[in-house]
Amino acid sequence: MGRIMLRGKGKKKADNEPAAESKEPNLDHEEKGQNSAGTVEAAVPAAETAVQEPSPEDKLAEVQDKYLRAVAELDNFKKRAEREKNELSSYIKVSLFRDLLPVLDDFGRFFEHVENGEAVLDQGFVQGIELIHKSLLKLFEKHGVEAIEKAGVPVDYNIHEAVLTQPVENKDQDHTVVQILEVGYRIGDKLIRPAKGKVGLFNQ
Repeated sequence: MGRIMLRGKGKKKADNEPAAESKEPNLDHEEKGQNSAGTVEAAVPAAETAVQEPSPEDKLAEVQDKYLRAVAELDNFKKRAEREKNELSSYIKVSLFRDLLPVLDDFGRFFEHVENGEAVLDQGFVQGIELIHKSLLKLFEKHGVEAIEKAGVPVDYNIHEAVLTQPVENKDQDHTVVQILEVGYRIGDKLIRPAKGKVGLFNQ
């Protein structure tokens, strides 16, 4: 009986040995898998780098494109700055000469009174006023200020203001400026003040 039990124990031990061996990891297989995965991962970035890296020609074309864009933007900026400068200068001129027009009107009224004999003044004083008036007119002329004072022309409501109307017998005088009542002024296409006048109307 004792021998049978000993043999049974020995058999169980022998049966357990293969099971223990099966639990040991296969290190060679795992190392091969890791090495294979590492090789693939290393190959992917290398392939991506090869695709994304631009050629020297592409780099040169990109630099040239950026340069041309910068030159165009600079040119547009200069043109815009010059245009804004001219517009500002024109606006300042219009405002300045609009403020000077009442002074010019006063000179005109003064000389009308003198010519009509309504004011008897020293001749030297009158000559001094005339010099100032001429200097002011030269200033207007220097800066391109143009007087709108011509009568007998068709009414242009961009530069004329009709304050009175007058019947006319000639059809050709219909809607023409018969008389200028207040001189207008402009600088180029910028109106400083419209010319006020009497406009003819033809009645059939």
